Amino acid sequence: MEFLQALKNRRSIYNLGTNVNLSNKEITSIISDCLKYSPSAFNYPTTNVIIAFGEKHQQIWQITTDILKEKLAKKEETFAVAQNKINKFKAGVGTILFFEDTEIINELKETYAMYAENFSTWSNQANGMLQNNIWTALSQANIGANLQHYNPLIDDKIKELFSIPDTWKLTAQMPFGSIDTQPNEKYIEDISTRLKIY
Repeated sequence: MEFLQALKNRRSIYNLGTNVNLSNKEITSIISDCLKYSPSAFNYPTTNVIIAFGEKHQQIWQITTDILKEKLAKKEETFAVAQNKINKFKAGVGTILFFEDTEIINELKETYAMYAENFSTWSNQANGMLQNNIWTALSQANIGANLQHYNPLIDDKIKELFSIPDTWKLTAQMPFGSIDTQPNEKYIEDISTRLKIY
């Protein structure tokens, strides 16, 4: 099945480049379709996305570098490793920022009080499904990506950069671009202890 093959093909690609075969408009269309058709609890859109190309993409990772440089001022070797990693993200075409809309989550908690304690979990699950769907769809288009979590370190600066409402909570960052180096073969563990059939 094509779908299962797509899941198998999706990998974390860290060595990114700008040699992609799709335009920014075509990439945006893929991401938009994933946003439209990924499931969410009660069909409420609690996940928001920003796609950053060019200078804005670069600024995201410059912000991350600057903050880590300050936080790791006394750990030069650790910072050097982090900076090398970030430079690989900067080398890509763009970055997708994932957010949860806490205002909508809180409205759902009030409207459906019986399920109030579940909506934060359900929103997080919807966010994860969207991330995987976008990641897999980009992989099908021969675009590499990986998922990062520099939040909450970068939250305030990112909100300032994109004029983001306070109700949007940053959950993940996905740099993407051409696949400049193929990853090593992935080890697949035996799932017999995780899968039970009755």
